[in-house]
Amino acid sequence: MNLIKYFIKLPFIQKILQDKTSGKLSSGYLFYSLDSQTNKIAVDALAMGLLCKNNGCFVCEDCVKVENNSHPDVLYYPKDKSFSVTDAKDIIDQAYKKPMLSSIKIIVINDIDNSSVEAQNKLLKIIEEPPQNVIFLVSSANIDKVLPTIKSRLIKIEISSFTKEQIKIIFEDYKNKNNFELAVLKGDGYIGRTFNILNNDDYINLYNFCKNIVCNLKKSSDVINFLSSKLDKDKFNDILKILSSMYRDLLVFYCGKENLLSDERLVKEFSVIKDEFSEKSIIAILHLLDETNERQYSNVSINLLFETLLVNILEVKYTCK
Repeated sequence: MNLIKYFIKLPFIQKILQDKTSGKLSSGYLFYSLDSQTNKIAVDALAMGLLCKNNGCFVCEDCVKVENNSHPDVLYYPKDKSFSVTDAKDIIDQAYKKPMLSSIKIIVINDIDNSSVEAQNKLLKIIEEPPQNVIFLVSSANIDKVLPTIKSRLIKIEISSFTKEQIKIIFEDYKNKNNFELAVLKGDGYIGRTFNILNNDDYINLYNFCKNIVCNLKKSSDVINFLSSKLDKDKFNDILKILSSMYRDLLVFYCGKENLLSDERLVKEFSVIKDEFSEKSIIAILHLLDETNERQYSNVSINLLFETLLVNILEVKYTCK
């Protein structure tokens, strides 16, 4: 499916395009959700709708160029991995140059939360007082890392996660993949997360590996069995996400709210292991997973971190009865 075609029909995009028609456009918008890829697609869809005389026809020159990321009046930042002071200086320079093909110039800044305070501060004046016909489209996967002064100058639009039914429609072309159902389930309703799982042929094995930890980590010797393979950061990050989701579901099940499980397939396993946990122990394990997630970005061995996590889970499981 063409994701831009899907996004451009969404209500929050259509509302802005209506403002365009009525002459009520803002000079800047901040799209945010927990998923960077979802945010970027929303930005691209809006850029197309703003430049197209028909609000996104997909056949005119403007639409084709936006879809191919080749429109001269849509400038994309960052130029490198993260938004920098150099990017900010270039934006200030480019903003005062007239559009080449259109009546407006769009400046896209993706993942602004990955930038430094200095880089964001450099943008303040140009965002506060942009040249006529310049529109800023900014995205962030962590809005708490965007300076309040930046946020106050942009119209903030939160993108909600999609339902499982919507994700199935969006990724219909992948429905024959072995991990399709699992991707729909574990993608949390976000484009990037779902796509990453669909393209990770090892994800099913990781899922079963994590389920084995939740259900069969019962004694110290079990820890050694789970440490047989070396982990890289990407694989470890996936393991932490899967474990966190499973233990949250276990807590929901423990509290008697089976209908609220995100993964209903675990009911049978949870029924067997429920008495091995207390509500307090599950909450403590979730805290351990959060702490481990923070520590993985420091200069520490991933495999040692994983071993420590398993030992701590085992300890908490039996001390918080």
